[in-house]
Parts: sequence; structure tokens; C-alpha cells
Amino acid sequence: MCTSSGDSPNTNGVHITRTENMQLSDSVIQTGDYCISIESGSQNLKITNITCGPGHGISIGNLGDDNSEAHVSDVIVDGAKISGTSNGVRIKTYQGDQEMQAI
Repeated sequence: MCTSSGDSPNTNGVHITRTENMQLSDSVIQTGDYCISIESGSQNLKITNITCGPGHGISIGNLGDDNSEAHVSDVIVDGAKISGTSNGVRIKTYQGDQEMQAI
């Protein structure tokens, strides 16, 4: 279990970057920011049976900020219970200096 106050900023529960072949399962994550954030260089991730909320949900994000090249691949989210979040599961990318989001 990972918890922080629902209104606490910058409190990601699990932050994944440049990681391969990882499994995260059977966890309760209650934070003020992202339950799980996934950034560039991550591949072959399996996330199962997660309870998430409050906060911002699960995010594959900040890809391409500062005109950078970013790669994330083979992410599976299965059996997530997401409630009381501002987003569910989303991909957050940048084109130039503009933030774009796919939900």
C-alpha cells in the first residue's frame, strides 16, 4: 500500500522510467499525484490488479517534452480499479512546446 493525502502535489505512487520487463500487481495506491507514472525508455510492463485513487490516475507521460524523442512500448494494464481520479489511464505527449493528451 502506498498512500499520501489526496491534495498533496508531486506525490507519485510508483514512477517508472527506463525500465524493462517489470510486473506491478496486487497494490493499493492512494496519492495526490499519479498512482503510476511511466516515462521514456520503459518497455514490457505488466500492471495488474491495482486499486488507484484519488489523484490523477495512471499516466504514460511527458513524452517528447523539450522536442525530445521518447519511446514506451508493450504496456499492459489489466484489472485496475480507478476511482476518484482526475483521469483514468492516459498518454501525455508534447508536440513542440504544446502539451497533448490522449485519454
